[in-house]
Amino acid sequence: MLAESLIKKATRHQWIPAGVRRTIKDEDMNEPSRSRRISVNGAIALGVGSMVGAGIFALMGEAAAMAGSAVWLSFLVAGIIALLTGHSFAQLGVRYPSRGGVVEYLVKAYGPGLFSGGCSILFYIAQLIGMAMIALAFGKFSAKLLDLGEADLLLWERLLGSALIVTLTALNLVGAKFVSSAQRLVVLANLAVLALFTVALSMHADVARLALETWPAARPILGSLGLTFFAFTGFAVVSNAAGDMDNPTRDLPRAMYTTIAIVLALYVALALAVTATVDEHHLTASGATLLVVVARHNFGEIGFHILLLSAILATVTCLNGGFFGATSITYTLAENGQLPSRFGQKIGMSYRGLTISALLALLMVNFLTLTTVASLGSATSLLVYSLVNFGAWRLLKGGGWHRVAILLSIVACVLAIIVWGFDTFQTSPGSFSIFLSFLVIAFAAEGLLQRYHGRRILAQEHWESS
Repeated sequence: MLAESLIKKATRHQWIPAGVRRTIKDEDMNEPSRSRRISVNGAIALGVGSMVGAGIFALMGEAAAMAGSAVWLSFLVAGIIALLTGHSFAQLGVRYPSRGGVVEYLVKAYGPGLFSGGCSILFYIAQLIGMAMIALAFGKFSAKLLDLGEADLLLWERLLGSALIVTLTALNLVGAKFVSSAQRLVVLANLAVLALFTVALSMHADVARLALETWPAARPILGSLGLTFFAFTGFAVVSNAAGDMDNPTRDLPRAMYTTIAIVLALYVALALAVTATVDEHHLTASGATLLVVVARHNFGEIGFHILLLSAILATVTCLNGGFFGATSITYTLAENGQLPSRFGQKIGMSYRGLTISALLALLMVNFLTLTTVASLGSATSLLVYSLVNFGAWRLLKGGGWHRVAILLSIVACVLAIIVWGFDTFQTSPGSFSIFLSFLVIAFAAEGLLQRYHGRRILAQEHWESS
């Protein structure tokens, strides 16, 4: 329950003082106060803001390098997978209206044992991967803005990305609030920039560039799903708002489906517009800077700098949000005994989990590339979401289209992971090995913590009967 209290406070951008312990009745968690009630429109804004950010600026080009002129199809398929998985999250959010989100659903579905604990740590690793991707994207965009050249681009990406992590960590420790205060404004500005950019690009479109004969083979298109899905992963935050809704049974599904549909339409429209306005060489060779390259080609230096600045601001606010979320997760896992207690120790205006998360993200930034971390993040998220989908199948009884949607979500996520694994094993065996290493680390860490912290692993039969 203390974890629930933490997330309550975190929602209002406040932290619980160290040592505070209080019990919250279950009915209190299901009856949101008037000051924190969230409407459908509010939940949609929260979800869209969490999904549309730094990821799309960096991932559009990385996915296009694989899928070519069919990149819009990759975003479409990834969005459909997100819609199906979003249905599971919405139904679980209605049944278990908790701000614990993924961690809560895993424990409900599989019991408080080694499996759910290892998956929770794996989910935390996915958050770290996302933070590393955003930091590397910041480094790439900043190096482009400063015109630091191509010779040492990777070095500059890592140096600038590391500098951003260190700076935001320091700001969070001293309690600076101006970054968080500007976050909503930046999200709205980015949405406006991307929407206007899409409309303006469509005026320069050459439909012939979208022709079927320009598509690559099926394998790279399917392989790009490992990147495009990562641009949708923020939708899970919508289900966390269930506890603050007046009527979550009615409002949560509406908010979830509308959020994903809006983002899906934006991503596909943007991908179509970009593909139809750039030649094949620039489409597949520009990497993470594709959108800014297209902006310069069509709108000159003004368009180039507007989009570049928008991308940089998006990375700053997204990484700040990533720190906030990672700190909440580590505090919750530390309270549950799934991470060492030092993660929950107070340091400055935050918790030690913040500094540990920053150090781990720094390691990824300086030893992995943007493409690698994006691919690993998507695969890790797909695996965790597959387990949530399967948990929904176990927990949510009944029939009808709800049951069919859950089954389809399981099949879609599992197939996406298989495709990612097959493609990555052949094209980037190093990335595949790192993914397997993360799996081993997550479950080995949970097993060691349970052994040395004296936590008892409940048998599934015992959990189901309790």
